[in-house]
Amino acid sequence: MFKQTLHISTSPHLKRSIGTDDIMRNVVWALLPTSAFAVFSFGLSVFLLLMTAVVAAVLTEHVLCRLSGQQSTVDDWSAVITGLLLGLTLPPAFPLWMAFVGSVIAIALGKFAFGGLGYNTFNPALVGRAVLQAAFPVAITTWHPAFLDGRFSAIPSSTLALPFMEPHYDAISGATPLSAFKFDQVTTSSADLAMGLVSGSAGETCAVLILLGGIYLIARNMMN
Repeated sequence: MFKQTLHISTSPHLKRSIGTDDIMRNVVWALLPTSAFAVFSFGLSVFLLLMTAVVAAVLTEHVLCRLSGQQSTVDDWSAVITGLLLGLTLPPAFPLWMAFVGSVIAIALGKFAFGGLGYNTFNPALVGRAVLQAAFPVAITTWHPAFLDGRFSAIPSSTLALPFMEPHYDAISGATPLSAFKFDQVTTSSADLAMGLVSGSAGETCAVLILLGGIYLIARNMMN
């Protein structure tokens, strides 16, 4: 009499020879053009924002792994993706200390609390953003215009706001296409929306580069 054993495991259930770190690294490559355009559009503030979010995510994952007696998993690139995605969803002049807190929450609450990569129910980066949205509604809905002169030589005052202090925003602010349409009935041309010639979150403005990143992942068979 033969006994059958039912093995229960988390996804993915269809496995390929390619490793998780290879997939995650390719996702980072796909996000680099969008990230570079975000820095080009908004300047040093976005560069610092992305670096802060990524470094905070990687450090949090490393520390939590060590505290729990596990081997550090930062080399699988998943923490880098979490930090990068979170940074790209934030306004360009978002305070750095808030971005740091958001990345810590994204890894600790959105990923590590569920058991790590593959076990998390929600996207960790969006968990971090949701908490920031609830905790700092003004900061996360205050926008900064793109392509300002001096964006590579000056940083908005709100970017370097002290922790737990109310950030001071410069007099100049830029409305997103959605808010411009909602409050002022001003429409934005499709070409500007496609090419990223508008204000918005750091990584949402250039639709063309976002689509190209998706095409790259499809071409590399990373979307299966």
